[in-house]
Amino acid sequence: MARYEKQKLVSGALTSTATISTEWGEYITPFAERVCKELRVKKYPRSGKSYWIYRDDCPCVLGWVGFGDYRDGGDGTPMYVVQARTITNRKYSDYSDQYKMKMSTNFDVAVRNAKKFIRMMSPQELAGTRMRDVVSAIDDIKAKARTEFTEIRGSVLDVGSSLYSAETNKGSSLLNELQHLLNSNHNFIDATFGDHLTDFFVKRNELNRLKERTVPMWFVRVYERRNQQVFDVVSIDKAESNYHTEISDDAERYTADTLPEDIMQKLSVLNILQANDYVDDVGFSAGEGMFYVVR
Repeated sequence: MARYEKQKLVSGALTSTATISTEWGEYITPFAERVCKELRVKKYPRSGKSYWIYRDDCPCVLGWVGFGDYRDGGDGTPMYVVQARTITNRKYSDYSDQYKMKMSTNFDVAVRNAKKFIRMMSPQELAGTRMRDVVSAIDDIKAKARTEFTEIRGSVLDVGSSLYSAETNKGSSLLNELQHLLNSNHNFIDATFGDHLTDFFVKRNELNRLKERTVPMWFVRVYERRNQQVFDVVSIDKAESNYHTEISDDAERYTADTLPEDIMQKLSVLNILQANDYVDDVGFSAGEGMFYVVR
């Protein structure tokens, strides 16, 4: 199963009302300022003893730095802490907060840790941050089709669930016969039954299509660079599955003049949606200038 972790958005981090405490400020603030100077990044209070680290040209925070005892079961000794997605601290389990932290009592060592692990996110990494939400949105379309099919199925096969062997009744002799009657313009005793039967096969075929399809996408990030609009585009295959999603290692960069027309047309639709909205066969709007466009 592909593991994609949702990252903190800069827009969300900057709404924090935290202030650095006087107790920790003389330690954490100089550390954060040094990190900002070395990496050309910005800081914003995260808690009384930590700062978010971010860049204006990245929608997600790059990590945070802090000062205190963040160890699991620590003895109270404060340390300079760097937290970033690129850190793997094998002293802790991968589900613990400390797994993504490096800690040191030495100021210079901590600065080196920050320089090593706090990095700009690639287009591929940004694409992975919302993949679970994309898969969920695609699943919702299939779930709606399943609900509609189940409802009409009750109007057609109203003699008990034991008659159908599978959800969409593939290979059912009864359904094959009913389909033949429809195709032959048979006059049903109950006219509404014929209408229900027609609707049944429409919804069954749609559900089968949704269950069997794959959903290729482009991840598109739109932002300003050197006073012009830029589009970073990454190809994604099998976006319908958390288990089989494939994000390309390659990324293409376009301007408004060079962006392929089919991407531009669908972006124009996604641009008017609210964040987290999905339109089938068009794409998903992730907000912060990030879009998942169906290919």
